[in-house]
Amino acid sequence: MYVPGVPKSKDSDPLERWRHFESKYAERLAPLMGGMEGEEVPLLDKDEMVELASLRAKADRWRDRFFKAIEGVHD
Repeated sequence: MYVPGVPKSKDSDPLERWRHFESKYAERLAPLMGGMEGEEVPLLDKDEMVELASLRAKADRWRDRFFKAIEGVHD
């Protein structure tokens, strides 16, 4: 379905998309990285691990697009 005024992901600002997915990844990762010594680290199930890997991959792709845009390289 076409929604006017909403850019397709390829037309989105690479820096903003990179920041968005980095933020979502960091937010999702924070409970695993933080905590006090002796505090239990939450375990992830398969779906949560897949979601985390997907967010990392999306952030990496948008980072690459950002740097390619700076260099004037187009996909």
